[in-house]
Amino acid sequence: MKPRTTTPRTVKLSLLRRLFGYGAVSAGTVVVTQSVLIVAYSVLDWPAVVANVTAVCVAAGPAYYANRRWVWSRTDRHSVTREILPFWAYSLAGLGISSLLVALADRWWQSAVAVSAANLAGFGALWVGKFILLDRVLFARSDEA
Repeated sequence: MKPRTTTPRTVKLSLLRRLFGYGAVSAGTVVVTQSVLIVAYSVLDWPAVVANVTAVCVAAGPAYYANRRWVWSRTDRHSVTREILPFWAYSLAGLGISSLLVALADRWWQSAVAVSAANLAGFGALWVGKFILLDRVLFARSDEA
């Protein structure tokens, strides 16, 4: 059997596939996060930051699993120290930034649209960095380095 060769074209296609998949998972995560956030804030009348924390926590677990399995095709054992903790640490950074922005938006505008936009802005600011972290560190394969 011939050894598998990696060409610049296959590397580029693989990167595009991961970017597309990451974008799709992110879109799904946004739908879940925004749905929970809007219901908790507007319907249940929860404080904006509590609604934001709840929404982010509800969406983070499925985002981890979808990225790991579907985007990076990882089916081996999960590593708490190499994958799960760094993923949650980055998610908590996004939670911190988005919670600060959500609190400010709620204070200034008391609007579900402003609170929703603040959440999106907080996570949007970290979106590219998270892809790089997932691709190059958390879910990187030794044969792709």
